[in-house]
Amino acid sequence: MMLYWLLRKRWQFLFSLVSILIGWGVLNNNIGFRFKSSFSLPPGLNVVHVMTYNVHNFKHFGFNNDISTKHEILEIINSEQPDVIGFQEFYTRNKGQYETRDSINKILGSNNFYFEPFSFNSREAIGMAIFSKFPILSRGMIRLAADRTSGNQCLYADIKKGDKIFRYYNIHLQSINFNPDDYKYIDSVSKKGKTDIKSTKRLGSKLKIAFMKRAEQVFKVKAHAAQCPYPYIIAGDFNDTPSSFAVNQMAKGLNNSFREKGSGLGRTYNGDFPNYQIDYIMSSPQFSVFNYKVIEKKLSDHYPLRSDLVLN
Repeated sequence: MMLYWLLRKRWQFLFSLVSILIGWGVLNNNIGFRFKSSFSLPPGLNVVHVMTYNVHNFKHFGFNNDISTKHEILEIINSEQPDVIGFQEFYTRNKGQYETRDSINKILGSNNFYFEPFSFNSREAIGMAIFSKFPILSRGMIRLAADRTSGNQCLYADIKKGDKIFRYYNIHLQSINFNPDDYKYIDSVSKKGKTDIKSTKRLGSKLKIAFMKRAEQVFKVKAHAAQCPYPYIIAGDFNDTPSSFAVNQMAKGLNNSFREKGSGLGRTYNGDFPNYQIDYIMSSPQFSVFNYKVIEKKLSDHYPLRSDLVLN
């Protein structure tokens, strides 16, 4: 019966097959066709437990600092016990209950971290950070945005685990910089279907500028990584979707943990704009991806990611 259908309807079948094949790359970028990863690691592997998390300054969906939110985020880190974790939009006070750097160092049992503030005063600072259980041999920053107060930058740290050295890049690519009026307009369009030319052009212009800047930033990071003498990991908030130019350019020649071991839609953003995957963990070919997961706890407008990478 199936053979008859294929012969009788061969053109329809071929058309459907070609359509599926053409769209397979897009589907595979956006949906993980795998069972959930195992986190039971066999002995003897040289595994690096990696995390990335945009913590939105430890604020609860944009409102005032909420100490309970910070505690719950720290509980996740304590539970996952990453070897290395990169933070975007990292907030800390210089002392007191919001001295976040000290809290994370205690959880990881080390004092190996690199914090680069972009906005700061005598009491507090906001920036990006890398924390490691293992010694940081060297560190640096790739300036992605001309504005020195911009949080869209890239940090890196060379980390020694046992007799192996690897580099961790923590990146935060160009934000779209929507304001409250933009979000209000998007919400109005989604609920009522009403559009106006002026607002649509304003949003389109912001999206175009962000797309172009992210492309430039990706080339800058890729050029830097190409000179890296060690295996490396690139992780963070890409601010772009799996099928975008920026994400696909960054992924060239690298392992994308979601594509290797992810399941489902893999959404990492849960804020006001449509919920997409915009955070990623990628690694050079010296690593193999053992597992991957999105930790779906709404403590920020992003979910934290974890992937265990085997350093061969």
